[in-house]
Amino acid sequence: MKQFHENYGYDLEATLAKHSIKELNNNSHRDDLINSLKKGNLQSATFIKDGQEVKQYIEANPQFKSLNIYDDAQKRVDMNQSKGQGESEKEGKNQKESQKAKADEGDDEGPGDEKQKKQRRKSRSV
Repeated sequence: MKQFHENYGYDLEATLAKHSIKELNNNSHRDDLINSLKKGNLQSATFIKDGQEVKQYIEANPQFKSLNIYDDAQKRVDMNQSKGQGESEKEGKNQKESQKAKADEGDDEGPGDEKQKKQRRKSRSV
């Protein structure tokens, strides 16, 4: 078990404030949640997404100064999905891949020679 001192720079309350958690509105629930997370426990929390309440589990991750979020089946939820940004990043990656493919097709001079060298190397190593 890794322990992180207060001077490490992880502020649990600020990290929790970044998320829309219903329990943070009530002082007693908030204190219980923070104390449990400080002990390293996995704690259930109610997230408010698109006007709906979704039960998920959270745990503090001071090493990376973040929260780990899990769904009902205890499977880790990607942080981008929990914030609703996952789709936009996937689209950005797809655009970058398509741009790379177009750039590779445009280079007709040198890659042919390199491919022949690579093929020879592979056949020798077998």
